[in-house]
Amino acid sequence: MKHALFPLNTIVFPGGILPLQIFEQRYLNLIKDCMKQQTGFVIVLISEGKEVGTTPQIYCTGCYVEVIDWESLPNGLLGISIQAKYRVRLTNSSVRDDGLLLAEATRFESTLDDNPPLPKAFAPLSDTLKQLLKHPFAQQYKNKVNFDSTADICYRLSELLPISNKQKQLLLETETTEQMLDQLVLHINSLQK
Repeated sequence: MKHALFPLNTIVFPGGILPLQIFEQRYLNLIKDCMKQQTGFVIVLISEGKEVGTTPQIYCTGCYVEVIDWESLPNGLLGISIQAKYRVRLTNSSVRDDGLLLAEATRFESTLDDNPPLPKAFAPLSDTLKQLLKHPFAQQYKNKVNFDSTADICYRLSELLPISNKQKQLLLETETTEQMLDQLVLHINSLQK
């Protein structure tokens, strides 16, 4: 089954919450269809192009998301909040007449999904996340991070660290817990230099 894609210049990780303002007709139709059918869609990072207008080039890994809240905004646009559920790999993409991207989405299997305990050597990652959560840009996660969950720690750090979207995309594509932990440590160390 093909899923609708919502290409953005932002990455969301499982458990992540993202507010969006919807104004393009293709995405208004997408949200209406998702709410009617009680399904989600896939947020995927743009590799080349723009969020508005012509169909952009995208990466092949994204996150399946569901709408958790919506409202009419004072500016007349539709405001929604989405929550990412799980990572997906995309294949067989196509473009509808209205410019909406569609693709087959297969759940991305990772050892991180098994939620292993955080190895003691990586305990500083938990401390770094606690520091990041004190900042105003992380308010939506205040008191919502499960520090007993290695996956939650990794995903929230991946979203909140001030690294490039390309670096975040590499984290999103990481297949094992060890790879993600190692990459996060490298990013944190390079930020501290």
